[in-house]
Amino acid sequence: MLHLRSSHGPSRTPEAPPLLILSNTCRASPLCRRRTRTRPMRRFYHVPRGRQAAAAASHHHQPLPPPEWIEPYPDLADPSPYAAATSAPPTPSPWLPRVISLVLRSPPATLAADLRAFCKTFLLRLSPAFVAAALRSPQLAPHPLPSLHFFRSLPNGADLLAHPQSHLSCYVSLLHSFARSREATPDAAGQVRMLVAELREHGDAVLQHLTPASSASLIRSLAALGLSEELLWAWQAMRLAGVEPSRLTYNCLLDGLVNAGLLDTAINVFDAMSTEDRVRPDVVSYNILIKGYCRAGRTKDAMARLADMREHAELTPDKVTYLTLMQRHYSEGTFPQCIALFQEMEERGVGKEIPQHAYVLVIGALCKDGKPFEGMAVFERMLKRGCPANAAMYTALIDSMGKFGREKEAMTLFERMKASGIELDAVTYGVVVNCLCRFGNMDEALACFRSCSEKGVAVNAIFYTSLIDGFGKAGMVDQAQELFEEMIAKGFVPDSYCYNVMIDALVKAGRIDDACALYKRMEDDGCDQTVYTYTILIDGLFKEHKDEEALKLWDSMIDKGITPTAAAFRVLASGLCLSGKFSRACRILDELAPMGVIPETAHEDMINVLCKAGRFKQACKLADGIVKKGREIPGRVRTMMINALRKAGNTDLAVKLVHSKVGIGYERSGSIKRRVKFQTLFE
Repeated sequence: MLHLRSSHGPSRTPEAPPLLILSNTCRASPLCRRRTRTRPMRRFYHVPRGRQAAAAASHHHQPLPPPEWIEPYPDLADPSPYAAATSAPPTPSPWLPRVISLVLRSPPATLAADLRAFCKTFLLRLSPAFVAAALRSPQLAPHPLPSLHFFRSLPNGADLLAHPQSHLSCYVSLLHSFARSREATPDAAGQVRMLVAELREHGDAVLQHLTPASSASLIRSLAALGLSEELLWAWQAMRLAGVEPSRLTYNCLLDGLVNAGLLDTAINVFDAMSTEDRVRPDVVSYNILIKGYCRAGRTKDAMARLADMREHAELTPDKVTYLTLMQRHYSEGTFPQCIALFQEMEERGVGKEIPQHAYVLVIGALCKDGKPFEGMAVFERMLKRGCPANAAMYTALIDSMGKFGREKEAMTLFERMKASGIELDAVTYGVVVNCLCRFGNMDEALACFRSCSEKGVAVNAIFYTSLIDGFGKAGMVDQAQELFEEMIAKGFVPDSYCYNVMIDALVKAGRIDDACALYKRMEDDGCDQTVYTYTILIDGLFKEHKDEEALKLWDSMIDKGITPTAAAFRVLASGLCLSGKFSRACRILDELAPMGVIPETAHEDMINVLCKAGRFKQACKLADGIVKKGREIPGRVRTMMINALRKAGNTDLAVKLVHSKVGIGYERSGSIKRRVKFQTLFE
């Protein structure tokens, strides 16, 4: 039987809604039980429409439970952030990836609000250990700026101050993150300086919690950025915290000092390490110091350290040691030493462990040292060892073969490179075009150049310069001019070398007026004329018998402060001597001495050019003038004349000079003693 509790009974409160309930008698009856099984009864509240808002307000003001502290690992306290690599990593809290995802996707301007809303929604409170674990997580560590924004935007950032160990871990993780991504992060060094300044302000309260692992991480991060002042402070803080430096820590300090350019300080640290057996320098220590010497240009000291490493420290150099020294010798152009280091590396049995870059260096050194076939032998040996070739090796070999005139070998290498699947870049195509131009295959060179545009290879001014030079040397000046104008039309700006090549082509074609016009255009375009520009034009003007214009051009070069070379004076002196102006040539030669230009073979060159032109009498007259004014030792001038006559094919006169007293003997006229002149050969 159903009993309805009256809504007007004395037990009802004004706010209580009428309630429909089942009495105990009804629940016990069989009929009621059957109805309950077939059609369950539901309890419900009936809220009058006018009171729904009041009920909702009453429910909204119910007190919320306090936020729950969340730790990074559910079953453990915050583990050591620098645990051994062999230990199994603990299972992270499911909240850790959610918070990291929120940090990475939220804009910096709204990150603080997003974190507060997240924590409020789920009634969470981020513990200091949780924040430290998030900052050192592999998901957040590669992103220094979001990590820093997260650190600045913590809803309960004040909690970190009460947990100095976690607070220190946060700073160490941030510094590591910036050092790791320093190349991709704008002003990474500035951000790190700011973080270190904050860490220093916290003082011993935080720094006393430094451990060997955290100290090593801190020093490694600062060393990678080359911040010497901060690095030395971190070293001092570590020692004040009672942390004994390990060999790893010393090596990090060495690397930081070298990166900061403080080589002398690094040497002092290295010497201090040498006095302690516990941290005696290892191969890594030597490699860091050798790198410092190489960066400072002290190659001899670097080689001395290599010898000390082998003889006194009894350590075996590794790949890094050899590669660092090879790179330095290659950069200095001391190719034999670079090759010798590679050979030593092979003799020590490194074999298959030789890195690819070492092969690039030694093949490049052999090619630049004029030994392309030895470079080819190293290349084939490398392939047998299983080390793959790259574009730099092929390009160096093709270029060297081209310079030696080995067209077949150069083109075979080019075809082999294409067949190997290596992508051909603009440098390789530029070398191939240059080789074809050097071989005189201008049609093939032009076809290769045109194919670059079709294949999407970006051509540059070097391509055009090689083709202009090739056409000019082949006597096809019109084609060279067309390419020169095409180059300018496509937006490439010709440099001094390109202008010189075009001027040289015009001069050799006898078009001296066009060459002079291009020289003026070069000046109008703001391109610097070089000593080679003037040398080419002066030579061309003398050949066209425009002596005065050539001399004006020489004076213009001197007025512009361009220092003449021995080749430039040789051209000028040859032109003047062929014009019979020996004294003018000698006077200009005297003017060059205060400028530091002293052509050692100037007189010999002048005598040679006259003898080559068949002007033997003028050569003898010049030789007499040189001896008379004391410009050269008479015996040396005699040797010059003999060699010049022999080269010119006048062996009879050369033999006559050999058997005469000219240049070394004297003749007497009464009591007067005179040197025998060269002009007596024709008497």
